[in-house]
Amino acid sequence: MSVQDKIKENLLKQIYTDIDKMYDFMAQHYRLSSEHEDLIVKQLNRLKDQFYLISEHSDLS
Repeated sequence: MSVQDKIKENLLKQIYTDIDKMYDFMAQHYRLSSEHEDLIVKQLNRLKDQFYLISEHSDLS
């Protein structure tokens, strides 16, 4: 694994942790219906997927 790949991996871990914190924040501060909770999870997972794709296809600055 190259240095760039290792850095990207660490950056993605940090991004994913921050996204998980967003979910935790919503769950802690709002009474979510199961429909809304499912929607939040779906959208945050889509966001994680997008960051993954960007990371895979872009070089570090």
